[in-house]
Amino acid sequence: MSPFHLLFVLPWLCVAVLASDPPPSCERKCSGIEIPYPFGLEPACALSGFNLTCNTTEGKLYFGNAELLNISLLEGWVRMRMDISSYCYNDTLHDMDENYSWVFDLTDTPYRLSDVGNMFTVIGCRTLAYIDNLDVDGNLTTGCVATCRQGEYSSLTDGACSGIGCCQMTIPMGLQYYQVSFDPRFNTTEIYNFSRCSYAALIESSNFTFSKNYSTSSAFNDYYGGQAPLRVVWAIGNETCEVAQEKSNYTCISNNSECVDSLNGSGYICNCSEAR
Repeated sequence: MSPFHLLFVLPWLCVAVLASDPPPSCERKCSGIEIPYPFGLEPACALSGFNLTCNTTEGKLYFGNAELLNISLLEGWVRMRMDISSYCYNDTLHDMDENYSWVFDLTDTPYRLSDVGNMFTVIGCRTLAYIDNLDVDGNLTTGCVATCRQGEYSSLTDGACSGIGCCQMTIPMGLQYYQVSFDPRFNTTEIYNFSRCSYAALIESSNFTFSKNYSTSSAFNDYYGGQAPLRVVWAIGNETCEVAQEKSNYTCISNNSECVDSLNGSGYICNCSEAR
């Protein structure tokens, strides 16, 4: 079968040239969300690795078990929802529940967690949460601490996420696997009357503003419905533009296309150059 040749660009500036076009019958929307090629709902309608699923009952678009919110071809990213991890005091057991943590595994896919558009965000008054990245070189663990001064909860400030009730940190470039874990030494057994739960999630930076009631209630989890939006970048292949241009399956073949190396790991995307 001939390789796909495509262009991920603005259609009025650049012309896509395909060695083997996807069928014209391909569905290109799911509940109002545009599904442009190379993404698709059927194998024949998508480039390998870009298959999505439309759940018509829920009215949602999915990649695996992650809900997909929208796609940007020009900038090479998609927005997804990811479960918020929690660590809560159990009133019945008078002890902490087990950590609730969602593993997100993008290995062997064209996707990587964006190190620019996201922040690892930890909410709580006695919380230390870690990102555990099981990459090919072994484990990479880094953490973020959020605390409140006992008896001085007025120090919590709307919009301020600098360690008091809220902590944020960037993530490494090229991250394709991560899970959240909480340090059990930092727990809410002694402060559950005003701060029962701790929360942690990777969140799209532009979609988060700290509210002081997040640290003392379930408001943070409730606001996002248990799933926060995050940004995931994607790229074609695992080679630079310079290498890919010498191969038969190179995709940026329009006169008005420009190959751009991925800024988050290997691979490339196609962008519009000035019309000629």
